[in-house]
Amino acid sequence: MEFTMKKPPIISNQQRSYKRSLSLHISLIIVSLTAIFTRAFIAVPEGESWVPDQMFKTFLMLFTGALVSVLIELVYSISEGTSQEFSEYRRLVDPINTGLLIALLLPTSTPMYVLILAVAVGVYVGKIVFGGYGYYIFNPALVGVLFATISFATQIEYGDTPLVLLKQAIEGQSYNFELIDLVLGNYVAVAIGSTSVIVLGGVFIYLSITRVIDLRLSGTFVLAILIISAIVGFVNFGGAMWNYVFVNMITGLTMFGAVFLVAETVSSPTSREAKLIYAVVIAIMTMMVRILGTEVEGVVFAVLLGNMLAPFLNRTVTRSNKKLFIQTSVILAVVVLLTGFVLGFILQGRLIEAFDAMIQWGGMIA
Repeated sequence: MEFTMKKPPIISNQQRSYKRSLSLHISLIIVSLTAIFTRAFIAVPEGESWVPDQMFKTFLMLFTGALVSVLIELVYSISEGTSQEFSEYRRLVDPINTGLLIALLLPTSTPMYVLILAVAVGVYVGKIVFGGYGYYIFNPALVGVLFATISFATQIEYGDTPLVLLKQAIEGQSYNFELIDLVLGNYVAVAIGSTSVIVLGGVFIYLSITRVIDLRLSGTFVLAILIISAIVGFVNFGGAMWNYVFVNMITGLTMFGAVFLVAETVSSPTSREAKLIYAVVIAIMTMMVRILGTEVEGVVFAVLLGNMLAPFLNRTVTRSNKKLFIQTSVILAVVVLLTGFVLGFILQGRLIEAFDAMIQWGGMIA
């Protein structure tokens, strides 16, 4: 006889996992519908009321991504003799989520064959090969997106997204970003999921309240991005830094990543200290790619790097007492602040100058 030493109600891990997947499933559908509406009625050329072809392309990509993901898992289940599981909708939730995520992480300019290949690689290589849900090392959706981004870079066009224009602004060109357009999603998007921050923010709050996403992961990631972008913006633009902060926070994949990628439970660490380190590493890498790299967006690369570090963090970083937890938090805060200043001075070509000043200041203190 087995005894469960817990307070009622007692819910199995499988039930909790399904409820979490279902909440993410509903959230992904809401974001998908918002993306379709945004591409049809908000992000439209001047003089037009709506763009039916963009709406249809967005819907087709989302539908195709979900369908291909389900078909691949169904074929694999048939070969394993477990296809009867697909008679229940709950078995379709995770495959649909993976397919939708991959479609949402690609721009509408993506050819359909590239999307299909991305889903195939993500679902089979990123998930099934490792044993399915709960056993993979890297987020399957990001594996598929990275494959598409690297292998078909010339076929995927991003256009002048706010992050691209931001890089050009730092190089001396002048741009005036309209806050209302950024909030509504009325801009050239780096991905379908980079839609209205109002909806993404609402989903973020809902999933945080229901504890589907861990604020120690998502919250720390968002806060670190905010601090680094504020410092880089201040160093380069002074009092006009807020455009830089807003573009980094409410466009690109910052909020989408915080909701659906950073806090993904299977590929993220388990202890609270490891979660903080994990989130800070992803935030720093995201900003480094955006500022110093040639890629438009850094979230995909950053989260995959975090996935790679997660097993190491789980082995070496254990839950500590309150004092050590505070020390870890302070150290990470200092690292984030230093990263912001270093990236800001690199953009101005003043890193050596700042380094010499730090050495002189250290000599004066000594």
